[in-house]
Amino acid sequence: MSEKDYKKKANKITIEEAQECYKEIIQEAINKNLWFSAKGLNLWLSPYELQKGWELGKYLFPVKYWELGNPNDYLRPYANKFRKAKNSYEYAHKRYAAYAKMHEKNTL
Repeated sequence: MSEKDYKKKANKITIEEAQECYKEIIQEAINKNLWFSAKGLNLWLSPYELQKGWELGKYLFPVKYWELGNPNDYLRPYANKFRKAKNSYEYAHKRYAAYAKMHEKNTL
């Protein structure tokens, strides 16, 4: 499929339609401090980024392509895994330093 065919088949809307369709959902997102999450993709946009993207011709998709969410809820499990890995790494180094110190004392 060529790029021209893809653009023809893409379900895009105009900026005017987007401003009309998104009016309520953008206001809700601003009031509740939520971001737009593309369904099925790891793409998070603030309401302001979404509107700026329209000016550049990006993100002009129907409302059904997006859902409101808090990006922290998405990122929190990854942050917890990172913190646990960092703690276990530091713990392993402390254990090794203690082992090396003990081994040094016992061999002399």
